[in-house]
Amino acid sequence: MAVEFTGEAVGEMSVEGRMTLCNMVIEMGGKNGIVEPDLKTARYLGAGTLNVDSSLRSDADARYDETLVCDASTLEPMVACPYTVDNVKPLSEIARVEVDQVLIGSCTNGRLEDLRIAASILQGKRVKEGVRALVIPASQRVYFDALNEGLIATFLKADALVCNPACGPCYGGHLGLLGADEVCVSTSNRNFVGRMGHPKSKVYLASPATAAASAITGRITDPRQLED
Repeated sequence: MAVEFTGEAVGEMSVEGRMTLCNMVIEMGGKNGIVEPDLKTARYLGAGTLNVDSSLRSDADARYDETLVCDASTLEPMVACPYTVDNVKPLSEIARVEVDQVLIGSCTNGRLEDLRIAASILQGKRVKEGVRALVIPASQRVYFDALNEGLIATFLKADALVCNPACGPCYGGHLGLLGADEVCVSTSNRNFVGRMGHPKSKVYLASPATAAASAITGRITDPRQLED
């Protein structure tokens, strides 16, 4: 099954955001996820003008088994609870769950726009004592861009640990592996049993904003509560 994402909201979404959307389509039962290329896609690729293969577009007379419409503007922040990515609940239903670690990064939500969001929340604040906060840029390019924008300095001043670009603990390697019964709020893409360490650990998947807010309070927190 292929999944095609269309609509005004998708058109306004950054290319990085579209990548995340397509990355997670497998969890919807799809084998392939596509956002139709547009001018934004061409600019991202350095083409300057829209010049992409027409085969990446659906035929004008294409027929679909089902068309789903989702108004994301009506949703409150959501969190995927252990131990599957489709165990999704509104943040208000699980708020105040205490956390041992926060991971901001991975290929899913470790791009520059994600780090900007997290840094804007951590600016002038500190990670709660006893909480480990890891920031892992998705690539070396993202790392350098974040460094040039001062985002890395913001993370360090907030007592977060900035790691080298890598998958990190997302797949159970590198820094940040979880011990038994430890809880992590992560911006990564999977939260299966033992995914980030001990099989008795728990991983909650959330946005960079929710992850950053949770690092400050030491519990799963709605980032809107920290707005001035």
